[in-house]
Amino acid sequence: MGKQSRAGAVEHRLELLTEAKLEDLLTDVKGKRYEASGIQHKDAHLYIVLDNMPHLIRITTDAGTTPEAATLIEVHGGEGSGYEDVTYEPVEKRWYCLIEADETRSGQLKPRVDAYDETFEFVESFWLDFALETDNKGLEGLSHLRHRGEEHLLGLCEGNACKSGRPGRKPGKGRIQLFRRAPDEWAHAGTVRLPKSVQFEDYSSLDFRDRYATVVSQETSAVWVGRVREDPSNLEDPWEDDGHVLLFPRDSKGRIIFCNLEGITWLDEGIVAVVSDRAKAGKQHKHCKRKDQSIHVFKLTEPAD
Repeated sequence: MGKQSRAGAVEHRLELLTEAKLEDLLTDVKGKRYEASGIQHKDAHLYIVLDNMPHLIRITTDAGTTPEAATLIEVHGGEGSGYEDVTYEPVEKRWYCLIEADETRSGQLKPRVDAYDETFEFVESFWLDFALETDNKGLEGLSHLRHRGEEHLLGLCEGNACKSGRPGRKPGKGRIQLFRRAPDEWAHAGTVRLPKSVQFEDYSSLDFRDRYATVVSQETSAVWVGRVREDPSNLEDPWEDDGHVLLFPRDSKGRIIFCNLEGITWLDEGIVAVVSDRAKAGKQHKHCKRKDQSIHVFKLTEPAD
């Protein structure tokens, strides 16, 4: 059997296949910060959003091994000065870009989404009907799911129990908020609880592919992989089992080296691409900078018996 980790469940591992700094791929736009926060795979390309600018980076799925691997796509018209995550809806051909928190006219804080068409022309901006405590501990992950003919958006709370501060750091209460399309906004339709065995300190991204879900933790430097029931009658309780936890590689001293993981997307069965935000100067160890503002491709490996 695989050993137990502090993050919970049986511990699988992630094998690094390839990685690259975003600034090394964008050779024609040197000198910028690329604070990667979300990623989505579509049609042999990876699309990355940044939380320090409202534009996207498009990268070929070989993650930079060809001379013209990356392009900066400028987008205009949305409300976001940067985005926390991105997802694609294939039926209406819409890109949805998540704004972690924004202030409504009544002064309430809610998540917001900018929608773009397939060519990144702005379509609309709408609220997700879910009140937030603070503007820096809102929704960190966004994914799309069509269930029984209805379109849903799923928003991942950064803190445990969707709380900020100390309560939000108490592991075992990961939450995904469920939203259903309504005339003027996306109405709150329920809360999906991650299994209690997922002992993450925070949550930074999620992705759905077929019947599999992935949830990343930046602080724990791990990802949970869960399987959705074939046809769940209730989306608030979709999990087939407790899933399993995968730890991102540590150094020879057991220290976390992938310190700023933000976005995740499936590339193929057992293969995921992940992006890293900028290291926090003065708050994180200097070794964290080696992997920041980068894209990484990992393979899932099974635990040893």
